[in-house]
Amino acid sequence: MSARFVLVLCACAIGAVTVGAAAAAATEVTTIAGSGVAGIADGPAQQATFLFPAGVAVGRDGSIYISDLAAQRIRVLTPTGQVRTVAGSGSIEPPGFAVAPGYRDGPALQAQFNGPEGLAVGPDGSLYIADSYNACIRKVLRGIVTTFFGKCGERGVSDGARMTARLNRPRDLAFDAAGNLYIADDSVGLRRLNKNGTLTTIHFKQYGDHSSYGVAVVDKPDPMILDATVDGVVAYYPATSRDEMLGAGISSMPSKVAAVDGRRFLFTDLLSHNVRYFRTPALPFVGQFTRIIAGHASERGIDDAGFANGTRAESRFYDPMGIAVIGNRAIIADGGNRRIREMVLPHFRVNETGFDEANKTDDSHYEVALVGASWSFAESLGDDSICAQIERTLDSSHRFSKPVRCHTITINGGSSQAMEDYIKNVFAYQRMDLVILDAEPELEGLPAGDTLQNAAFVQRFRSRMRQLLDVLTPLGTRLALVWIYPAQLTSNAEWIIDKPAGEFRTFPDNSYHQPAMSLEKALHGMPILQYDIYADMITYQLSRGAGMLYHPDDQHPNPRGNAFLGDHFARGLLAAGLGKK
Repeated sequence: MSARFVLVLCACAIGAVTVGAAAAAATEVTTIAGSGVAGIADGPAQQATFLFPAGVAVGRDGSIYISDLAAQRIRVLTPTGQVRTVAGSGSIEPPGFAVAPGYRDGPALQAQFNGPEGLAVGPDGSLYIADSYNACIRKVLRGIVTTFFGKCGERGVSDGARMTARLNRPRDLAFDAAGNLYIADDSVGLRRLNKNGTLTTIHFKQYGDHSSYGVAVVDKPDPMILDATVDGVVAYYPATSRDEMLGAGISSMPSKVAAVDGRRFLFTDLLSHNVRYFRTPALPFVGQFTRIIAGHASERGIDDAGFANGTRAESRFYDPMGIAVIGNRAIIADGGNRRIREMVLPHFRVNETGFDEANKTDDSHYEVALVGASWSFAESLGDDSICAQIERTLDSSHRFSKPVRCHTITINGGSSQAMEDYIKNVFAYQRMDLVILDAEPELEGLPAGDTLQNAAFVQRFRSRMRQLLDVLTPLGTRLALVWIYPAQLTSNAEWIIDKPAGEFRTFPDNSYHQPAMSLEKALHGMPILQYDIYADMITYQLSRGAGMLYHPDDQHPNPRGNAFLGDHFARGLLAAGLGKK
């Protein structure tokens, strides 16, 4: 089958709702330990009690170590479902929410701590503890607690050798593959304790604040240290000493962070009481992507706090802190709910980040590329993406001899010229059967609306399509065009969002749809498949019980809209002849 190319012309960011997506499993978020009652009782996991679980770490045997900050204890959830205390002592004091802090080394069940928080299992198999308010690092090995680094009870910010260096408030720990220990030291910053016992403070160039709440290490593909700060997560690259703020501008306050792999990580958000997913950019993907993965999907602060198991969207958390990833699961210390929670991770689509080594195009798939701005991947984790729905609809048509595979390529803030350049420079050597491209008319230098009928614009548009055909035709590529004009349904996108579906209206004369029709005429005679989604958008919005297609906060597609767009893109192209022999 010859390769194909599709152009999506979009006048705005589209909002969406998942239509026909498979229902999420009811057990995506569960409680694996803790009854929710305040206490320090050991025993069967569901009957055990905590005061404020704050940190989690996974042992080599699958045991989950838990720091109970208010109980001044280190607990463990064994693979057999039992909770027991491995270090710490003291009785609960009135009114019943905390144990008196202290400092004592020695036999583990007689040791004392002062606000233990971050945990890490070291290369030697020992459990290392950020004894936060004692300003030191403790170590548990064979039932004995010792002070590993710092002078407990004496805060400081000095670097140097083990005997003289001081910590301020260590809140989290992580070892790298070389055995260096990274420390999130609040009010100081990210610090590194090398194998020789020398402490160094890492001074960021792009981020000047000294908050540091959580740390995680990514060893592959390139070493990267993730530092959770009050303003977001900072990525630090030890090989080059480069740092960058990830997710700047998102409304969150990261507490602890855990890596899923070298490109994706999760962090607990104390501002919105939920768990957020983040992926870093990789060429040719040129944008970061973050979304709430579990907990209420809004930025309402304390209004979101609560307790509920079920689907990730239905779940609620209260002061989630420690987080660790085990295979396809995340373990979360839900501090305010006094529970340890487990979340099943969704299927992350690696190819949504561009053409990496694991997802190069090949001859065993019918390869599709969705190229667009943020609308193309907003509110998407993978199986609820526009690309995933395109795959499902095209595969179900049985018109392709090979399974369909869709790649999302995002070019935020790019002009149509930038997207054309991308096609000419990437798809010339990346084999592709179908390419869906977003080229916004406004980026051509003209406003949306009737002015798009401007003859100069129409001629320029036709010329660019001809240039693309000249590049793609020698490669056996065919050009197709999908028209999307949802923003033209009204002059006020906010009005669409705020009104229920039953009140949705369009202009009687359809004047805002005329530009698309004129551009379709401009392409008459060109070997381009065309599909206009306008009528389907209108029909859906006016249908009884139609759910919102716009995200209520930022006008991006929600999961329902991702499925709607993907399904209609695919059906429209099938109707236009896609997939016929």
